[in-house]
Amino acid sequence: MPSLAERLRRSAALARAVLRARRGPFDPFKLTWILTERCSLTCRSCHLWAGDPEAGPDLEEIEAVLRANPQLTWLNLSGGDLVERPDAPGIMERVARLGRDLALVDFPTAGLDTAATLACVRPLLESDIPRVYVTVSLDGPDAVHDRVRGQAGAARSARRTLRALQALRRPGFRAVAGMTLSRHNLPEQFDPDDAGADATLDGWLPDEVDPADLHLNLAHHSGHYYKNHASVVPPIGPALALLDRVQRRTPTSLSPLALIERRYWSLARRFLTHGDVGGGCGALRASVFLAANGTLYPCSIFDRPLGRLADVGHALRRIPELPGAREALGLVERRACPQCWSPCEAFPTLLLGLGRVR
Repeated sequence: MPSLAERLRRSAALARAVLRARRGPFDPFKLTWILTERCSLTCRSCHLWAGDPEAGPDLEEIEAVLRANPQLTWLNLSGGDLVERPDAPGIMERVARLGRDLALVDFPTAGLDTAATLACVRPLLESDIPRVYVTVSLDGPDAVHDRVRGQAGAARSARRTLRALQALRRPGFRAVAGMTLSRHNLPEQFDPDDAGADATLDGWLPDEVDPADLHLNLAHHSGHYYKNHASVVPPIGPALALLDRVQRRTPTSLSPLALIERRYWSLARRFLTHGDVGGGCGALRASVFLAANGTLYPCSIFDRPLGRLADVGHALRRIPELPGAREALGLVERRACPQCWSPCEAFPTLLLGLGRVR
């Protein structure tokens, strides 16, 4: 557990990194890194399982990336389900040991294996990293979640894992349920004036989860990552109604995470109704996406490969040397990209002050 001095030092490192990203591109403070495409579930909103999923980088390559980028202050480690990698605790041990300026590490999991999830998070909790967040996927009531995720009992396992994580006590650690709103777990129509509207909305939420512990997300289409279809996006009316319901039942908090999440959702309302948020994006400035096969992309949604990170010595600050980098940056800055509002890119965008309606 970090000392107060270490927490302050790493928070200051994050603040400096944000300032650098504001001054110019290709010095991202956040890396979204897909460590495997493998997952035991067959989700309707993600089709990684349907092809030939990438196993992900080995420990030697993971260590090379971490050593080449000591300036990183935020790591979002994802999959597939990285917890299913037998060497997941070893990955986290290297993250904790080599990420000398890391102020935040977060990762999602399906929560199928409680023991493996606890083993995965333990090296982070024992480290000097001030903030560690885990999101356990729960896409609605048990029957809905199991249908969307393609496995009976998946919701029960996820809730068991979430409870085990929430029983851990460590300053700066938080575990929440993550509900991805899509056409697969929301109806096409919803009448808010119906007499039973409140009960209907409650019937869409995960069982036994406090709204304060629920993180909502919007399903997106991504050809290079999720390998899904554009039809996955949620219906507007039901998504807005559920968001309003959850926010009314969530206690007001002044924590940094709560503040940025409220801003995220204020702009998500515009995204749902207009298809964009009317502002810039922090891709290739605040954040970048590293696929399981080592290919860099501007983000999780924009299917515009920049090149392989290994070709520039694994160093993110050398991204401009990759053949597709500068052209992709121009497209992002002109908003000629797919226009998304995925938290992976939206949260660092908000830290830059770019996510504002113009």
